[in-house]
Amino acid sequence: MKHETKMKQIGVIGYGYWGPNLSRVWSQNRRARLKYVCDLKEDRMSAARINCPHSTITKDYFDILKDPEVTAVNIATNIITHFQIAKDALLHDKHVLVEKPLSASSEEVIELTKLAAERNRILMVGHTFLYSPPVIQVQKLLKSGSVGNVDFIQLTRINLGKVKHDFNVIWDLAPHDFSILEYWLEEEPIWIQVVGKASVYQNVCDVAFINMHYPGDILANVQLSWLSPVKLRSSYIVGDKQMITYDDTHPSEKIKVYDMGVDLVREPDTFGEFQLTYRSGDIHVPRVDNKEPLMEECEHFLDCIEKNQPPKTGPKHALRIVRMIEAAQESLKNSGERVYLK
Repeated sequence: MKHETKMKQIGVIGYGYWGPNLSRVWSQNRRARLKYVCDLKEDRMSAARINCPHSTITKDYFDILKDPEVTAVNIATNIITHFQIAKDALLHDKHVLVEKPLSASSEEVIELTKLAAERNRILMVGHTFLYSPPVIQVQKLLKSGSVGNVDFIQLTRINLGKVKHDFNVIWDLAPHDFSILEYWLEEEPIWIQVVGKASVYQNVCDVAFINMHYPGDILANVQLSWLSPVKLRSSYIVGDKQMITYDDTHPSEKIKVYDMGVDLVREPDTFGEFQLTYRSGDIHVPRVDNKEPLMEECEHFLDCIEKNQPPKTGPKHALRIVRMIEAAQESLKNSGERVYLK
């Protein structure tokens, strides 16, 4: 595939929850033109006609795939439809960006990966938080060694709704935190353990508590819920040198670095002789770029197309995240048994 530098013609497939955001970003991108928006529902099509007056609105995504001018498609449909639409797009030689997760099973991800390689097309998953400046900044802090050895990480992603009936809270929300952990730690977990509950729809888990054990004896805990009176998008990292908090909902101070911790001065000779020191130093608020992650993600997708380079959130990354989701599902099904990935 040669470098492609002319303006890209884009089709957005799906105009439900996330599609309007994608359409807005593509409409504002100077390197691309939003040529099509596709959805099956009349009310969504009507909204798209108002919000995307310069785009063609269609019910049939094959109208997009059969157009030779279209360079790429951005898929934002129901999870169970991701595989077939992405497969059809690749077979029509379109570059493909799919909202998370890439597909509903690891087998489907593997098939799409092979097809993208055969057709020499870019295949990328929309794990948008990996293009978020605060998440990138935390990763830099971890790689710098300033935090020291990581002991554990806690991530919380809870709010009231939107409760789904066709897939559970793990498939909906866990891809965000699983992808963030994979990016920060550059490792897959050794095992995953999940307990959860279906409070609204029978057999559809709407609250989940996920424990994971990573190489280096790092523990991670993820709390997910559609049934919370407050919206929280927060995490904290505890290292043996420093601690970090990341609050995605804070308007300005999204990251704070704490010079805090507990040090064991010396091992005891007899029971009760532990000597500890508690550090409570300064709190540092790093400067973080004010860039919209979704815009950064779309720009990266275009870069990958133009330069024929592997995406940051490409098929290998997508496969690791789907395998983590599958392990979490297995643990949930078996009443919280540990499921080993390694």
